[in-house]
Amino acid sequence: MGRGTSRMQMGLAALLLALAGTATAQPAPGAGDNASLTPEMILLKMKRTYAACRSYRDTGEVRTSSTTDGGHFGSELPFATAFVRPDRFRFEFTDQGLGERRAKYIVWVSGDEVRSWWDAQPGVRQPGSLGEALQVAAGVSGSSSVRVPEMLLPAIGGESAVLLGAERIEDGDDRGVECFRIRGKSRPTPYTLTMGKRQVTVKDESVTLWIDRASFLLRKVEQNRTFQSYREEATTLYSPALNVDVQPGDLAFGVATNP
Repeated sequence: MGRGTSRMQMGLAALLLALAGTATAQPAPGAGDNASLTPEMILLKMKRTYAACRSYRDTGEVRTSSTTDGGHFGSELPFATAFVRPDRFRFEFTDQGLGERRAKYIVWVSGDEVRSWWDAQPGVRQPGSLGEALQVAAGVSGSSSVRVPEMLLPAIGGESAVLLGAERIEDGDDRGVECFRIRGKSRPTPYTLTMGKRQVTVKDESVTLWIDRASFLLRKVEQNRTFQSYREEATTLYSPALNVDVQPGDLAFGVATNP
């Protein structure tokens, strides 16, 4: 009886040692390991990062390529954002247009004062709100006027989801930065989009966000949309900086002039 019990105890001890060895060889993910984050967790972390920052600055470009039955055309649209919490903000994009035609759109906020300017319809305007001023440019700016500003100032974008039907796909590298990639839709399709003075219907779309794994800042957006009479592929590139010194000149309203 004693000998059998002793052998059983030795066997149990050997099993525990083996299990301990396995646990050492395959450690549980640590607190800093974000490999298991769900798409919802990543998007929420991104939104909170922007909403909590004291300042933000970026430059970027929206590159579009459109295909119709009659041909193929593309455009490049540079933009810049400057923001200091709680109420200093400036966004500018330039519609390169065709040939010599170029048009700038500026949205500026200081305290309770909101101004906008558009070369296509010259004259300083005073929109009713920042959200209203940014939405005017949403279609023609490739959504660059609303995507980041609505995260910086959640009050203008509400609690709407960044992406619908979000799914995490394989991580990728954007200009040397490791990124999460989350794919979904910006809103239910079909939907109506204002493009300058006209409205178009988006029949279907796919949006992929590239989010810096370290900082949770948005670095790239890939958007494929099918319209009634053409298809469009757009890539938006961001060079973001968080909690940096934003110079007064970056926040000055100015007056847009064509070169």
